[in-house]
Amino acid sequence: MSLVRFLKFSLRQSPLKNFEIYRKLDDAKWGRLVGVDELGNRYYENPEERYGRERWCLPAGRPSKVDASQIPPRWHSWLHKTTDEAPKPNPAEDAAALHRPKWMAFPHYENYTGTKKATVTFNTVRPKVEPWAPKAPTRD
Repeated sequence: MSLVRFLKFSLRQSPLKNFEIYRKLDDAKWGRLVGVDELGNRYYENPEERYGRERWCLPAGRPSKVDASQIPPRWHSWLHKTTDEAPKPNPAEDAAALHRPKWMAFPHYENYTGTKKATVTFNTVRPKVEPWAPKAPTRD
């Protein structure tokens, strides 16, 4: 990042906001707030940025607890420019959210891998290899 870009970033917003953005993104960014999702993530857009960096998400959680699966599908499609229309703030108002495909039967939730809520599978098949148990004769 250049010194000029960092100075522009520092002068556009309050120091507290700058600290939050730099801590969560490790980058100096500023832009227009487009919306907030149901998880509290805030989405921004700055058309002056270079292509591929003009839309971003400021996550709601701590930087150590942030995961890419915490972005809902409607916002994911907006971030990756699949659609130019940002989702409405309330999912009930959004026609795309009302028409949910069959494969998406439940509302979006984050990936629970590595947490206590993770799905634990178990094996129901008898093992194909049995451990060796040596049988030694008893000594008198």
